[in-house]
Amino acid sequence: MSQFIPLMKFEYLKRRRSYWLPLWIVTGVTALILILVLSMVIAGRNYGGLAFFNMAIDFDDIQGGIKAAAFGMSMFMAFIFTLFMIINAQNSLSKEKELGCELFYRCQPVNAWPYTAAKYLMHIYVNIVLLLGAGIILAIVMAVVSFATVGGFYPGAALQGMFLGVVIYLKICLVFGSLYYLFSSLFRNNAFIKGTALLGVIELLFLMIERLFRNTVVLPDIFPGLFSLLGNLNIESDLSLKYALADYRFLLALCFAGACYTAAAMIYQYKKRNI
Repeated sequence: MSQFIPLMKFEYLKRRRSYWLPLWIVTGVTALILILVLSMVIAGRNYGGLAFFNMAIDFDDIQGGIKAAAFGMSMFMAFIFTLFMIINAQNSLSKEKELGCELFYRCQPVNAWPYTAAKYLMHIYVNIVLLLGAGIILAIVMAVVSFATVGGFYPGAALQGMFLGVVIYLKICLVFGSLYYLFSSLFRNNAFIKGTALLGVIELLFLMIERLFRNTVVLPDIFPGLFSLLGNLNIESDLSLKYALADYRFLLALCFAGACYTAAAMIYQYKKRNI
């Protein structure tokens, strides 16, 4: 533990810009949306009402609409954070030489397991804290805006929608973040492109084997299988926090993440001993 915390701080200092940049992007886009909504509210008051907000809503009540809107906004933020998480993940174990840190770690009495664990936690999961904080603030803002526009003040529904998005992002980190962290131990550069191409080749090979045996042999579908670990993403199916966390696929995602990290750490140790 005495080594682990300094290692995490060191990882943060190396890549702190990549941690904060998605938050600034989300903040800028959200500010533009709020300015647009505020302009519409002011315009509606100037013209005697907010009739343009009286549109048909595909939900049973305003509370459900706010939950869905918050979930959609949270998923938008999760998409931005995912892009940067994948960039960090694919470079986790393959960029130390380029960053000038490989020699530093070889000279330190640091075991590979806490070192790789610190990189794994910081590069894959640290942005969940920023996403959660931004989501709570945005949910409160959305509740206030909805009260000013459609007359419903439901911060609980907004927070629930935001938390659903955070849970989905956690699953994305567990599945795809861990997968590309593993690829970063296999490929020195362009791990995203090479890893995705490798999965595509395996998928094609499985398809050819199935066709060769006239579909009497059923092999797993790589990409659909990975996305299935994320669980249900359909807001119209009465998605809830209990359902998202109690889903058996969440446990499978945790097991998949553990397997990817363990394999990546072992490959890194092997390469470190043989370089």
